[in-house]
Amino acid sequence: MKLTMNGIEAIGPISLSIGDTVIEVEVSSADGKKSQVYQILVTRLQLPCFISFVDIKDKMAYECPVSLTAFYRPVSIRGSDPKHVFSAPYIDILTRRSKVDPFDETLLGENWRCPEYEVDRKMAGSAVHCCYAYRGCTSILKLSDLGLHAKDCTFKPPTELDAKVVTETEWYKATTSGANMNNSQVAHKIQERGWEKRLQQAFGESNADKLTQEAEEQVRLYKQRLPKAGDALFYEEGSSPLDALHQAAIAYASAIKVKPKDPNLHFQLGLVMEEHYYAAEIYGLKKKSDEDESELTGAKATGKDEEILAISKLHGFHGRPTLEQQLKALDLEFHQLKDQGQSGKADYIQTLFAWKSKQAGKDVKAGGLSLDETSPLMQAFLKYQDALSLNPSSWVYNLHVGRLLLLQEKHKEALMFLQMSLVQKPDQALTRFYTGIAVMEQDKELDTRTKECVMFLQQGLENLLTHLFLPPESSQTLHAANQFSLLNVQLLKGFLKLGHLLRKLPKKTSNFTPTPQEVLQIVADFASKALCLCPHRGAVVQQIEWVLLKASYGLLEFLVEKSSGRQEWTERRCQALSALIRLTSIPAGKELLNMQEKVCQLGVIASPCSSNALYLLGLAQLAQYDNNSENAQQSLTDAKLSFSASISLENMPVKGPPKQEITNQAWWQAWKAAEEAKAPKKVQEPAGKLPAPPMASSRGKGTTSSIKGAPVPTIAKPTPPSTRGAPRGGNVGRGAASVAARGRGTIVSTPGKTTETVSAKPKLANTTSGKPVKVAPVPPAAGLAEKSVAAQPEVKPVPAPDTVTGPVQINRVSYVPRLGLARALSRTPETLTEACRLYEEVIVMAPEVHDSYIELADLLLKTDPLAAVDVYCKFPLKPVQEQTFDDAFITGEIVRLLMKHEKYDDPRLPANMIANGKVLGLGVLEKYMNILEDKLKTNVLKTVYAGIHNKSVDDKELQNFFRFKGWV
Repeated sequence: MKLTMNGIEAIGPISLSIGDTVIEVEVSSADGKKSQVYQILVTRLQLPCFISFVDIKDKMAYECPVSLTAFYRPVSIRGSDPKHVFSAPYIDILTRRSKVDPFDETLLGENWRCPEYEVDRKMAGSAVHCCYAYRGCTSILKLSDLGLHAKDCTFKPPTELDAKVVTETEWYKATTSGANMNNSQVAHKIQERGWEKRLQQAFGESNADKLTQEAEEQVRLYKQRLPKAGDALFYEEGSSPLDALHQAAIAYASAIKVKPKDPNLHFQLGLVMEEHYYAAEIYGLKKKSDEDESELTGAKATGKDEEILAISKLHGFHGRPTLEQQLKALDLEFHQLKDQGQSGKADYIQTLFAWKSKQAGKDVKAGGLSLDETSPLMQAFLKYQDALSLNPSSWVYNLHVGRLLLLQEKHKEALMFLQMSLVQKPDQALTRFYTGIAVMEQDKELDTRTKECVMFLQQGLENLLTHLFLPPESSQTLHAANQFSLLNVQLLKGFLKLGHLLRKLPKKTSNFTPTPQEVLQIVADFASKALCLCPHRGAVVQQIEWVLLKASYGLLEFLVEKSSGRQEWTERRCQALSALIRLTSIPAGKELLNMQEKVCQLGVIASPCSSNALYLLGLAQLAQYDNNSENAQQSLTDAKLSFSASISLENMPVKGPPKQEITNQAWWQAWKAAEEAKAPKKVQEPAGKLPAPPMASSRGKGTTSSIKGAPVPTIAKPTPPSTRGAPRGGNVGRGAASVAARGRGTIVSTPGKTTETVSAKPKLANTTSGKPVKVAPVPPAAGLAEKSVAAQPEVKPVPAPDTVTGPVQINRVSYVPRLGLARALSRTPETLTEACRLYEEVIVMAPEVHDSYIELADLLLKTDPLAAVDVYCKFPLKPVQEQTFDDAFITGEIVRLLMKHEKYDDPRLPANMIANGKVLGLGVLEKYMNILEDKLKTNVLKTVYAGIHNKSVDDKELQNFFRFKGWV
């Protein structure tokens, strides 16, 4: 038999790409008359380190917009132009809740994922630096060889740390003096608490060792039962991971009752209680009682919110205070009532705080740990203190007490325990890292211990990287005991702090210290990987998302500072970060909205004639208005101008001078004024530098066009859209009446495994179509800005013509800026007519977009409800078997409105009842069926019942049922 691999008869080694490699094996019969092609897909494990390309063009071409490092298993979005490429695991996360293109918010069509195997192959051969280049390694190697080299690199950090670095410090000598060693611990009294007493059970066993063995077995079962990505959270009674974790807690608590002086038992119970927090926030596992408690009825929730708003007003937070302000007001009220001796009222305020924290998905940083003593984290903290009281010389117990004190933002107390842990174990990287975090929070300490702090934080980062390079293991360790993990948010936040600290320092603290930019690159990479490990979008995910957003924003600032000739790269970074902000699970707040608006402003400065950049700015400005930010009315006016400018630039070049709609905006004028004021001082800076605009909250009124709504450009003959519209399911930049798209993506990578998929199928179509995004080459930097002041004209946001190469990019015609402008116009009564007209235009341009029908119908409901039915009926429904839940919303609204206005004989009623019932089930129509039965509309009832069951009205079985119901 004849055998070829990738078209080559000689069988030999095949070079693997860095992510996915497709191998085509063709087998022919002996006579050559028959042949079969098999495809083998080999997936390599993702490299744990940040990848630094030697050639800047490779970095720009192969940069993942989420992790800001090299693509991993790149995937492009079908129909995107220019091509939108993402790493496969990260695009799966971004499209898990909202099935839209993250960059331009167009709906994703069928088979939208296009694997870019050729990009993967080319990228594998690109030259990269060693990940330990900052420590002195000068090796230049192919990306496909980086992992093997990094394992054995002679420049990698030592695994054993020098204890003298700690023991020779002044604070160490002061701490180890006799008096300080005896008085360093905070007094703590061990007592039996109610929650612990409820855990203690006879268990039929009084042997502490056997109880400990039982607890260890239950922990093993817990780890074994934890859900993987995509698993349904359904377990039979007594077989869930939480059941095993609860049994482990019972066993440890019972053992403590037998041996109350054993510190390890207290410590192990603390680890189990802390794991309850991670089980809820990482995996979404909660007790039924917890779920019932959080799922409050609308009336109860409204009542609590009104109380919280009233308390907020008492403490100076007027209007619609942010979540942070509401929690702060409750904290102030709690302590005020405690000081007044009103413990009963204080306890009620505590329940309000706990409820609001859970509702908002807040982490313990907001203060929940200090108030809510029934939380798993607080229970764990108490047990760690119990263990430490029994054994003050344990570095582990000191570490965990200090770690949770950091969570409570009690930095001074935390530093005391962490330094004691470091005294007891001076060569421990984990304790050094946490001590570094605590030192950073002490103003006086940081001034004198900056070098030490940087070293400690860097050693924590390097230790995590070392752990990630080790072969993956099936660990039975609980999260709290496995501190060197990507899911340890305190680690990620500490690395982020390291990057910001290095940026403030005038020079490096050592020759082995990475640059702040390198640290932020590593943090963005780590945070992106961590998001893939969290199947549930809880508080842990929100904290990781914050780390990713802040690291990405810091890198954007670095790029803006060095943006000569890189406007296109800057715009891409702004586009990507704007997408991350809009699709985050973090609740909208002032910090997030200001970051979104500033990022979008930087994108417009980099490319003021990019229709998409202007559209994204309009979304950010509309989000500011919808969230009642400062200068909300100005934000709405600016949003209309930005959307209008975006529409007017369609079919025009992406490069050019800014439109008047933008130059009239206050933030642009403030930026230009600041640039003109700084111009004489910029002799030594490149002409293309893009300084950051002022923060959105500090905008002045400026001079803007006097408009009723905004100039609404008339559009040319609509071009059939190649992509689709965005359901408004994101947190930021969406309308108040948004309808989220439903559905989840599937994470296709399996950490720790190499997968081989063999299928007897024809060859993949167009497997070589993926190409790197073309970017303008970077001009030589030396000498450009060193000529003279005369050669340095005022700063321009676009590159000089001679830096632009290749074909001129043209702005595409799209419905999305029209949808954005329609939303902005719908916010004020005097522009509703214009809004309705624009919604109609969107329906013509993109008839498959649900949002335009839903939002237009919402505008018509108050004045002409039946006109809303007419709008819904324009939606092109697919065959019933292909309809989605979003389609069912539209058919359901048609039915609801017709029934509400007693249009029982409307011919549209039966068809939409059938469509709605087929998708959502007959039960959703029960109340309508009862009404029709009371009104004797038997023909409608028979038609609907038969249609849902795919039968004729004359079917014999149905006729018997109709007689039984009295419909015949």
